[in-house]
This record gives sequence, structure tokens and C-alpha cells, in this order.
Amino acid sequence: MTAFLLHLRSSVARWALVPLTVLGVAVVFGGTRFWVGIWPETGAAAQVSASFLSIFAAGVTAWIAATVEVRGMREQAAAAALRPLTVELTRFAAALTWLLAPYLLVSAAAFTYTAVSISAPGIRSFVAYIMLGVVLMVFATAWGWLAGRLFPPLIAALCAALSWFLLASVLGDSTGAAPLSGPPWLEVPFPAVGLRLVAVLVFAVAVCGIGWRAGRPGRFERQIAGALAALLGVAVVHVATTVPDRRTPVAQPLCVQGTIEYCLWPEHAKYRSMVAEVDAQVAALPVTLPLPRRIVDYRLSGSTRWVDDIEMDIPGDFDPEFDISEESRWALARAVGRAITQKVFDGCDPAVEDPQERWEQLSAWLEWRLAGGGTPDYRTNAADDTQAAWATGRRIAAERSEQDQSVWVTNLIAEKKADYCRAG
Repeated sequence: MTAFLLHLRSSVARWALVPLTVLGVAVVFGGTRFWVGIWPETGAAAQVSASFLSIFAAGVTAWIAATVEVRGMREQAAAAALRPLTVELTRFAAALTWLLAPYLLVSAAAFTYTAVSISAPGIRSFVAYIMLGVVLMVFATAWGWLAGRLFPPLIAALCAALSWFLLASVLGDSTGAAPLSGPPWLEVPFPAVGLRLVAVLVFAVAVCGIGWRAGRPGRFERQIAGALAALLGVAVVHVATTVPDRRTPVAQPLCVQGTIEYCLWPEHAKYRSMVAEVDAQVAALPVTLPLPRRIVDYRLSGSTRWVDDIEMDIPGDFDPEFDISEESRWALARAVGRAITQKVFDGCDPAVEDPQERWEQLSAWLEWRLAGGGTPDYRTNAADDTQAAWATGRRIAAERSEQDQSVWVTNLIAEKKADYCRAG
């Protein structure tokens, strides 16, 4: 039996397999499941579990790394036929295998859920997000191993888990190491992920190369310095790479032709039925309104570009956009309603302020109608006057007959244009 298999059978980390798998499943499947059927969102959802699992991975590996010296096993390790670095790498690999397994099992479960739900492009993005989680798990394991080389087991485990939680939070916010979602207008470049993985593996090797404190004078300190230099390299690589990156709009989006043409990111194929249902509500409106020719998925119009991480608007006319990234019918209805309202009042500039905010009343009426009624699934901190206008529009849609609604909308538009707009 090889040394790796022996360490795999005896590693303390094996006891973490079941509880960490349960934790990962709870994280991924315990909340909303809008990610099912969308490959990049599925990969991001599975990758989020790595943020939680990595905290325990850091603590467990810190304990494992510290126990050899505390248990008085330095002599046995030193007398082994294998080189000390090989022994440490074998122990590290065994622990990493047990700690990485729960994450991969959870990822496989998420993969299965999406694979059986719908056929859609984007599986490459799924793999990229999963690899980003692997980078996080390897980094956390190496971080814990470093703590185990510096402190006794209990202190090392606590310090590693707490410090990793803080470090992962900083990395996630500043370098995209742990994105919370995977919308199709963002992508995870494989070269950047590969570079990050190489950097954390170098750090892991450097950490495993740290010997015992009682070795030759100055050697332990030099090895610690080498590990810290490798850690600095990891930080530089994370800062120098952009993950996730902004994606160029696709040349051939997935378009649904109805009363209006709706174009989606191809990864959003599962939303075609929802788009068709909202468009059916457009066709069923009790009054004839001017409609936009086309509405597109968020970031698909190409109306913005990024310069030095600053979003810049591109001059010109672009299709209105909707955001359906979290499976919200109300978000889709709201965007379509506002696009129609914009078309209704196209060419009119405000002459004076409208105290009743008729523009907002019409938008809210349309939103309620297109969403199929009910209560909006979002909260807002809009001004009281605006919320009152929305309440009026929704109340008209919910309480009045089709004929009364048609008359109300016709009069509202006429009054708005006559009293509060001037021709452009």
C-alpha cells in the first residue's frame, strides 16, 4: 500500500466528509434555486459552498499539521525512507482529498440538477466556477497547514479558521475569489483561474516544506520566509487577474418573437416560457399602446463599456433591457412595463413637475398587468410620492373592469401629454 493511501486511511480529515457534505448541500439547496437550469449560475451556486467549507478545511488542516510535532513523532517522520517534503506533501494531499471531496460531491449534485432540467449552453462556465472553488479550497488547506506549523493544535485550528474567514472575505470582495452569483454577462476566464491555482499550489508546497522548529538554527525561519513569499505571490496573482470578467454581448442571442421581440442570453433559455407568458399579457392589454420593437436581456444591448473599471455609457439608441437573472416575473414585468411607458411618452420632455406622477402610475399599472397580478416580490425605498403613484396604478389594475381601465389609461396619457409634457 502506498504512503498516500496509508495517510488517506488514517487522516483525521476523513471524519469531516459527511458533515461537510451535509453543510455544502444545505448551502446550495437550502435557499433559492433560480440557478437550476442555468450553467454559470449553477457553477456559482456550487462554488459558494466552498466559501463555507474552506473555513472548516483551514481549521482541520491546522490541527493535522500541528499534531505530528505535539505527539512527539518528529523522530519517526525524520527516520522515514521518504524525504521530509515528500512525507508532508503526502499528508497534505491526503487531508486535501478528504476536504475537497464534499465540495466536489455538492458540485456533482448541482450539476445533475441542471443537467436533467433543461438543455442550454454554458457548461464551460460551470466548470470555470467550480475550478474557482477548488482554488479556494486548496488555498484554505495550505493556510491551515501554515498555522499548524506555527501553533499548538487547538490554537492553530481556531486561529486558522478565524483568520481564513477574514482573509476569504477580503479576497472575495476585492478579487472576485468567491462570487455569489454567475449571471451570463460575466465570465470566469480559464487562464486567470489556472494562474491562481498554480499560485496556491506553489504556496502549498512551500508550506509543506517547513521543517521542525528544533532543526538547524535559522532553517525554520528561512522556510517560514519562503512560505510567506509564496503567500505574497498568491496575493499578487489574485490582484493581477480579473475574475469574474465582463463578457462581450453575444452576436446571436436567443430571441423570442411575440407581440414584442425579446432577446435573451443563450444561457437563459429556461426563461423562454416566462417571457412568452408576459408577452401574452402585453397582447391582452385592454388598450392599444405603442410598443417597443425589441427588448433585450440585461447587458445584451451593448449600451455600456468599461474603462479602467468605470462603466461608461455609449452614445446612441439601444434596445431597452430587462433583468431576469433571479427568475423574477416581477422584474421582467417591471422592465417591459417601463419600456412601453417610455415608448408611450417618446418625444415628450417634462414641462413642469407632475404632482401625481402619471408616468409612474402607468408603469405600475403595466407592471401589475404583465406580472399577472399579486404582490411584488421586491422591496423599495423609493420616495413616498412615487410609491403612492405605484399604489394607484396597481389598484386601478386590480379593482376596475377592463373597460374602465382602458378609459383611465387613455385619459391619463392625454392629460400627461397635454399638461406636463412639451413636444421635443
